[in-house]
Amino acid sequence: MMRSLFYGLTVLHLGPGIAFGLLAFGCERPAPALGAVCSMGALGSFALLTVGSWLILSAGLASVQLVRRASPPGPARTRWRVGALLAVLATGALLGGAGVWLTGNPYWWLAVPAALATAWLFLSNPLECQPQR
Repeated sequence: MMRSLFYGLTVLHLGPGIAFGLLAFGCERPAPALGAVCSMGALGSFALLTVGSWLILSAGLASVQLVRRASPPGPARTRWRVGALLAVLATGALLGGAGVWLTGNPYWWLAVPAALATAWLFLSNPLECQPQR
């Protein structure tokens, strides 16, 4: 229970912090990196970036929790692994889509395979690839 409270408070406080950092460093003149977000009002753009940060952080937290549940040793947990795969894909897609929307750079879509590779490090078990004796 206490761990869930800390996770919730972390996400709650990191969202506005990330939004503030994006606005502070992404809207500098002469060429703002965030483009359309910088042209909105200060409060509107801050609220939009805060909600987006909360969404991405929540998806990331959910994927971390599902990867942890799917990775203990023992029999294969197919249901948990499928859920973890979907959550990791959603996190990568949200991060990639937000990056492309904010900056216009298509390289942000590399967040999807990066998230998959990171999750694979925690879910894979090389001992299962060896032939049985």
